[in-house]
Amino acid sequence: MWKLGFREPTLCYYDLDGELRNAEGDTLELKDYNAPKKTRGRGARCYSAPALSVVQDWLRRKKHLELLVCRDTFFHNAGDYYCRIIRLSDGLSRDAHPRKSYDQALTDGIRQALALLS
Repeated sequence: MWKLGFREPTLCYYDLDGELRNAEGDTLELKDYNAPKKTRGRGARCYSAPALSVVQDWLRRKKHLELLVCRDTFFHNAGDYYCRIIRLSDGLSRDAHPRKSYDQALTDGIRQALALLS
């Protein structure tokens, strides 16, 4: 996402050790949450860890891709979730693979949307 221009503020980031950290209350100010961050004595980097909803909103606003998570139903029986990716410029749509949970479906849809943009 960083290569595609993702520059949104996030509440969490990954440090050098791959540990997920919370940016709230951090003594280091993250002006650009997605570029390398220098920390005292380490020259370390950090990378943003955005929530799925933040990425979904960014894809809609900046890349003009709508991601809609839907659930199959058949005669009042709820089925699997899937993510429909819609390109807003021309209405082209694509469905991601069915998944058991909402988060899995949205993650799969984001992954496919990013592949579409690359």
